[in-house]
Amino acid sequence: MRPDLTHRARSLRNNPTEAEKALWAKLKHGQMGVKFRRQHPVRPYVLDFFCAERGLVIEVDGGQHNENKRDDERTAFLESKGYVVLRFWNNEVLGNIEGVIEMVRNTLSALPPLSPFPQVGGGNSNPWRRDFPVLERAINNRPVAYLDSAASAQKPQAVIDAMREVMEDHYANIHRGLYEFSQVTTQKFEGVRAKVAAFIGGAEKEIVFTRNATEAINLVAQSWGRAFLRRGDEVILTEMEHHANIVPWQLLRDQTGIVIKTIPVRDDGTLDLDAFARMLTPAVKLVSAVHISNALGTINNVKKITEIAKKFNPEIKVLVDGSQAAVHNTVNVRDIGCDFYVLTGHKLYGPTGAGVLWGRYDVLETMPPYQGGGDMIEQVTFERTTYKPPPARFEAGTPAIVEVIGLGAALDYLNDIGMDAIMAHEADLLAYAMQALEEVEGLTFYGTGPEKAGIISFTAAWGHPGDIGMILDQCGVAVRTGHHCCQPIMKRFGTDATIRASLGLYSNREDIDALAAGLKKAKELLE
Repeated sequence: MRPDLTHRARSLRNNPTEAEKALWAKLKHGQMGVKFRRQHPVRPYVLDFFCAERGLVIEVDGGQHNENKRDDERTAFLESKGYVVLRFWNNEVLGNIEGVIEMVRNTLSALPPLSPFPQVGGGNSNPWRRDFPVLERAINNRPVAYLDSAASAQKPQAVIDAMREVMEDHYANIHRGLYEFSQVTTQKFEGVRAKVAAFIGGAEKEIVFTRNATEAINLVAQSWGRAFLRRGDEVILTEMEHHANIVPWQLLRDQTGIVIKTIPVRDDGTLDLDAFARMLTPAVKLVSAVHISNALGTINNVKKITEIAKKFNPEIKVLVDGSQAAVHNTVNVRDIGCDFYVLTGHKLYGPTGAGVLWGRYDVLETMPPYQGGGDMIEQVTFERTTYKPPPARFEAGTPAIVEVIGLGAALDYLNDIGMDAIMAHEADLLAYAMQALEEVEGLTFYGTGPEKAGIISFTAAWGHPGDIGMILDQCGVAVRTGHHCCQPIMKRFGTDATIRASLGLYSNREDIDALAAGLKKAKELLE
């Protein structure tokens, strides 16, 4: 999407006509049973109202938003993209709003939901892609193939709108204000706690908001770990952990003298759970394991890991890093049986700055505060401070208010689609991707076990990952190259870097085709 189109959309959204205001009052908040967005850019136009799930465009004409294109050309273009177009005049909307709404309702009832699964050919075959404005733009004059969702996912319009609404309509600090802005914002913020709990199968009082998964792990290490671990106690990690689940425990080791051990990884990128069982001793107090490896795509059986640990000693605590799993799989922390589960919002199609620690409430109650400040206290004197119960005890200071509300909007968006549909889509696309990439000569893949998410990590015999990544960028393909904050697993496989292509719900087969073609081009240039 061109920047000027983005700015134009924002300008029109901030300066609606009276007719647009009247129609938006009837369309917003899902009042029609589907979600509409206003002033949505679809290159080279800005659509007045757009329903992605039905492919319906509503235009309100009166000359104010003239695109310097004839109406029939504009309509023909939109219909060529597979959209159905309704057009109304300003005076028609203002003079007969109920008649206009009736026509919209009848049109919607006649339009089936678009298929959620992408087919071969046709760049608009994945309707979810339309929900992400940034994917309308190009990279180096080519359609963008964004294959770096494991690092950070793109944001749907619903999240952008929810965050903008807070800042435009009722922003205020939360919890203590008695005025309307604060009350409304507090209600929306705290409502996200319930949404997160439902999303992962926990309880609302067990949800602690953090900046990201990294902070959540540090919270556990510095609160529970410093309170309950002593010199010689053992913490077991896995060989495939992200640095965020290694360094906090090393810091704690340097502070307290704990011992860190690691579960080895087999050649196919799976964990050796027999070796894990042999590692358990009375000294083991905590096991901390990644649910899905960001470097390999391996889906670890964290339920079995928890069962093995708890069978040996029910007092062993288990922490699961779900940063990748929460976006690719359904998660139920009760079913897993763990004590802590962490995730981060920016991989869940939400904003940065909003993460989550879930903890069993009986465990959270035993933990001292991680940081001190406002909003986590009951009483403060210069002699003594008493603290609120969890989760407030662990949320010192003004939180990321807008970002947490954006995370809530992302969860609403995912729930509307359904995780089962997303999982099926990504499984289909992963199979297609592996078939396409196996046709590229000289690639070595890492993480080839049977249980795998949409993360593909590989090297090429004919070029360095950094060089290949830059050539792919020229082809409009965005991938991640490097060690992916997982240097120990890179060392395990004898490489210092891989190329990683990671899928999201907006990914389609055209993205994979562009990746395969880009790799073949890189091979020609580098060989």
